Amino acid sequence: MSRLKNNNLDIPSATVWLLDGSRVAEEDVAFFVQQLGESEARRYGRFKRRERQRQFLLGRMLLRFAVSNLLFLPPDALGVVERTGNSPQLVLPDLESLQPNFSLSHSREWVACVVSFSIHLGVDIEVNDPTRNVLDISEFVFHPNEHRWLLPQVEAARLLAFYQLWCTREALYKLMSNLGHETVLSPLVGANGAFASQGPGWHRYTLPHSALICAVCSDRPLSALYKVELPRLTRADWSAAEREGD
Repeated sequence: MSRLKNNNLDIPSATVWLLDGSRVAEEDVAFFVQQLGESEARRYGRFKRRERQRQFLLGRMLLRFAVSNLLFLPPDALGVVERTGNSPQLVLPDLESLQPNFSLSHSREWVACVVSFSIHLGVDIEVNDPTRNVLDISEFVFHPNEHRWLLPQVEAARLLAFYQLWCTREALYKLMSNLGHETVLSPLVGANGAFASQGPGWHRYTLPHSALICAVCSDRPLSALYKVELPRLTRADWSAAEREGD
């Protein structure tokens, strides 16, 4: 994996890493389970559904790959500690090193991780599912302004608009949580019917993808938002990343 030059603190940027978990073989899943830390292994074992186990496991592995690429470290040099009711804590071999910021998301087989040195982040992905009754969901979970914004849109545009709104709300919630701020969000659609792409202390970005809707929120404007989509994730990739980090 090539190293990405997105660690300039004066030019805020971030990288979104994406992985289709359906491409990860079971023998590689078994290997990755052995790389989990103690608190991760306990949480992994508590999941009842196999799909949720895989999402959790591959998300933690993707986090290690993303941060190892950012810090030029082997992935096994990074530790992750689970925290009840909060995002996981990254443990670096050098405690005085600058801690990168990150956020994780998953949807069905897909997992995502966004990382940056210079900004706080929140990410959300959703698999685009045209069979969902988005108006019923919208009426139940969204603010009335947001629901009214969806209603007049033609069906094809409405589905995309629904996912953009959903992902933005989730990514913004994660950003506010990572900042330690109040997580009760204001409507993203104002009384004037306009969908906000930024607000006090936050900025929203989207990435094009054929299967997913992806939204990233940051606490400062980004100069660039990069994307790395892994074609697979294997034990051999882990070994190769270890060699690159040495």
